[in-house]
Amino acid sequence: MNFMVITFLCDQFNKLSEEFSKCIGDRGELNGNFEQFRRHHQAITHLVQEADQFLKISNVGCFCCHIFGIILVLYSAIFFQDETVAQNLESAVFYIVWLTFNVIGLALAAGLAIIVNHAVRLYHICNISGCTIYKVLLSCMSM
Repeated sequence: MNFMVITFLCDQFNKLSEEFSKCIGDRGELNGNFEQFRRHHQAITHLVQEADQFLKISNVGCFCCHIFGIILVLYSAIFFQDETVAQNLESAVFYIVWLTFNVIGLALAAGLAIIVNHAVRLYHICNISGCTIYKVLLSCMSM
């Protein structure tokens, strides 16, 4: 779900960037309504900030649940070997698959946090340096 939110927001930035690029003339002059682009960009930026707050909480919860799952599987497999993995082949495969899913989920949660942090950092750097809306939109496209 988090990846879909990030993808949606980057798609919105990409669409706005394409519209903005179409309104730039051959000599670099703007042929469209700059105020409309600015308002649309501010609306998307506000959505990104709200999504960032939500994604922080969601990512921490996901990260903690996967860490707990990994600890639980390893603890069960190490200290209760006779009742878990040594019982039969099916239970051993089940614990390996459960551990694999938790590790993959942990990697996805960490990767999503890196992607969100990168996107927010690019926005803040461009916002602080005072660059134009076009540079902000290009930074999202380069991700």
